[in-house]
Amino acid sequence: MPEKAYLSPLSSSSEETLYPHLSLEELSDIDLFGSQRTIVTDFPEFTPFYAQSEESLIRHDSISDEKGPVDDDKPPDGGLRAWLVVLGGFLAYFATFGLLNTFGTFQTYYQRNLLPDMSGSVISWIGSLQIFFLFIGGMVIGPLYDSYGARPLVIPGSLVYILSLMFTSLSTKYYQLMLAQGVMFGIGNAMLFYPTISSITQWFDSCRGLALGIAVAGSSLGGICWPLLIQYLLDHIGFGWATRITGFICVGLLTPACWLIASRPVTAHSRHNSEPPPKLDFVGILKDWKYTVFSAGMFFVLWGMFIPFFYLPTYGQAHGMSESAANNLLAYLNAGSLVARVVTGFVADRFNAMFGCALGCGILLFALYGITSIAAIIAFAVLYGIFSGGLISLQSACIAQITPDHRIIGVKIGIMMAICSFGGLTGSPIGGALITVDHGGFTGLIAFSAVILTAGGFLVLLARFMAAPKLRVF
Repeated sequence: MPEKAYLSPLSSSSEETLYPHLSLEELSDIDLFGSQRTIVTDFPEFTPFYAQSEESLIRHDSISDEKGPVDDDKPPDGGLRAWLVVLGGFLAYFATFGLLNTFGTFQTYYQRNLLPDMSGSVISWIGSLQIFFLFIGGMVIGPLYDSYGARPLVIPGSLVYILSLMFTSLSTKYYQLMLAQGVMFGIGNAMLFYPTISSITQWFDSCRGLALGIAVAGSSLGGICWPLLIQYLLDHIGFGWATRITGFICVGLLTPACWLIASRPVTAHSRHNSEPPPKLDFVGILKDWKYTVFSAGMFFVLWGMFIPFFYLPTYGQAHGMSESAANNLLAYLNAGSLVARVVTGFVADRFNAMFGCALGCGILLFALYGITSIAAIIAFAVLYGIFSGGLISLQSACIAQITPDHRIIGVKIGIMMAICSFGGLTGSPIGGALITVDHGGFTGLIAFSAVILTAGGFLVLLARFMAAPKLRVF
């Protein structure tokens, strides 16, 4: 077997640098003196890629502004297997992120029944831990996905997630809920979230935003169904069995999802030309300023985005709505995000939808100062759902847009979500503390969430112009 020559930054041979796929014996047959580089071959009518001009090779190698291998195996951008991955993601997000979006129903129940002596700010730490472990889990799960793929993560993740619901159903104390519904729920959610969203980015290119939007729309549909179902079960069979039945439904959703979600298989061509997985270089990744600014923007966006999911039912009750009607606000909110996540996923391939979504959320929160009637609160819930719906589905598409090396997409998403995790951890408790300071009022909470969401939106816009001032697809 002839020894192969590989591209190396330390190589002093121009032949080896230009023709890394040829053996050393074959390199001796190359004529480097003509204006057109040619290979002596038994098939003169065929002009292989490596016979192109040096100028052509340079143009080909400078497509990306970041260092990384050029992958000739393009994502299929469709097909049955690719859309089955999207279906699996839809089911997984219905069961996981959809239930996370419903924590406001649990918070209201805990304040009135299970934990009546605790303030809303203290209880909200349970839901904040869900968000924190979901987001910071990307630091570990992203690299694991890049090394091992989806299924070694989604199967045990489903088991952890189901067990968290079963342990929650047995909980009667605050610390038990913190461990089961906060920590364990968040870890299981993370083990499903990142492999799913990273797998979809591998199967799609130009339709990536649309595919992600359809998958994440499962969380919106779950956010419509779960509050109505859980409130009904709480009223008729109590907390324990309501949570257990929720877990049984999730078993039925996650079982097919684990089979459908899969990384894109490595083809013979890409395996032959593949390089070893890159070493984790956190400092190098953060030196990519467009990525760092975008991550900072998403930190501020997610710092404020979840506050209405926690406190909108409380706001509704403070303005004359019954407990059941106030809990239905979460269903209205998620109904708005259902269509928005698909539509914004479609336009994300061409327009700067992220900035529009964040700015729209900020404007709506400022408008909440003058919203007191029940009809206006319902309208706010629907509109906020529409604008917030794209924020989760679009962020990974934006990361993939500025990451030519698909091998580190999972790592970059993980780092960004870890940065955002501290916003998710502290946002809702800060909102609850501001309600306490205002003696039950919402002035401070509204100002806090509106300002940081708007600031995050403008940082996202700045990152868009840093990536490419004339770019229309980010």
